[in-house]
Amino acid sequence: MARVTVVPADRLIIVDGYALCFEYAAPDGMHALQWDGEGGHIEWLGSEKNPPHNEVLDADSYADLVAPYVKAWEEEKARQEQAAAEAEAARLAEYNSEAARFERLRAERDRRLTATDYLLMQDYPLDNTHKEAVRIYRQALRDLPSQEGAPWDGGGESTPWPDLPAGI
Repeated sequence: MARVTVVPADRLIIVDGYALCFEYAAPDGMHALQWDGEGGHIEWLGSEKNPPHNEVLDADSYADLVAPYVKAWEEEKARQEQAAAEAEAARLAEYNSEAARFERLRAERDRRLTATDYLLMQDYPLDNTHKEAVRIYRQALRDLPSQEGAPWDGGGESTPWPDLPAGI
């Protein structure tokens, strides 16, 4: 049997060291439940008629008093895992959407254009042949998003990037 801790005021159930906080039903006045795998106790808060006390739990009381919390914890854990899987699937779908791939392609293209801006400055020592090669390279970068097959993988390895002319 699992080790279980239940603290209703904190909306906390811990099963075998794995804590989850969520809404669940618990009896009024219950401060905590502790189960060590073989036995345990429920800590009850005091009231006008009853002082605070502990109720001993044994193996016979597990099914009625401990197992419902384990079941609630298992259901919540499954719900959270399903929600996380759905969120990850949605994130991947968005990341791989055509719009997102075009956005990444354009961002990388713009980075490559910016990296060559200095080459076309009037005072940069580059001869006209090389400047024309840079202009052609930059135009190829600008034309990339309109090419057949764009956006490929969003500017990654499958993107047919033009090469910056050698010697520049």
